[in-house]
Amino acid sequence: MDDSIYYHHLQVSSKDCTKHKSIKLPNLLDHMQEAAWFNATKLGFSTIDLMENNITWVMNRMRLEITRLPNHKEKIKVETWPAGMDKYFTKRDFRVWSEEGELLVEATSNWLVMDINERKLITIPDYIKEANFVVDRNNVHPITDKVKYSTELTERTKDIQVSWFDIDINDHVNNIKYYQWVLDSLGGEYLNSHSLKKIDITFKHEGKYGDAFASKSYFDEEQKAWLHSLDHLETGVSHIIAKSWFE
Repeated sequence: MDDSIYYHHLQVSSKDCTKHKSIKLPNLLDHMQEAAWFNATKLGFSTIDLMENNITWVMNRMRLEITRLPNHKEKIKVETWPAGMDKYFTKRDFRVWSEEGELLVEATSNWLVMDINERKLITIPDYIKEANFVVDRNNVHPITDKVKYSTELTERTKDIQVSWFDIDINDHVNNIKYYQWVLDSLGGEYLNSHSLKKIDITFKHEGKYGDAFASKSYFDEEQKAWLHSLDHLETGVSHIIAKSWFE
């Protein structure tokens, strides 16, 4: 198979960047998602392809590690490929490279299939399994541990209201928005003076237009990491659990 289907090339634009001239995490994730869309389309299993059978892909978890965020005007390439599959999950891996071949970012993610009409998760259909598109490109180590959040330890809180512009083609909150919302609770002063090095996020429930959330966080001294939870204000249910490391 043509190796080019696993790569997406781009140049970091000014609208992608913070005042420090490095790419914002949500913008980087957006480019990574576009690369995944391109790859899945070439393989014949994009979200649009699945929607013809009233099903769609939904992300369950992602772990992302950052060596260096790309800078304004830097040319980069996003490598992504389907790295595994079982009864319920597909695994998709990512690497972001500089033009010179420097590994900037590495990530692995788990995806599920959702029945659009019933809004419930289902086993991966046989026709997807039988397509045999999983490849080994020096695959990223899979996620094995669990992230837990202790509500009583919450130090910082920020309220979030879901906008119409936050809703994606699956008629729910796009997963990229959640990264922004969990990190927003840390505040601008902290985010301006620290660099994100790693984030591990679990998507537990979908968010819909009009939902209101409380983004909560606290610092765990033992793990030297921030713990995050995005709780629905009406039901109290946690929709997102995450852990982030900064320096």
